[in-house]
Amino acid sequence: MKMMGHMFSNNYGGNWEGLPDYMQQMMKSYYGGLQPFGAVFGIFHLVSWVLVILILVALFRLVWKRGSK
Repeated sequence: MKMMGHMFSNNYGGNWEGLPDYMQQMMKSYYGGLQPFGAVFGIFHLVSWVLVILILVALFRLVWKRGSK
């Protein structure tokens, strides 16, 4: 919602009731279409954070090994 506010030079600050009716309808149709995938998004979110942590640990170990030589 913030992006929409910046596009139209308004700052609604994430306030759903402050949005004009046409923007509320547009956002409802967008999020309503994604609703069946809600559980999958949660799993992808978890998997992506696990991958980020694994990459950070691998980089830390690589730097640690190079520093000990």
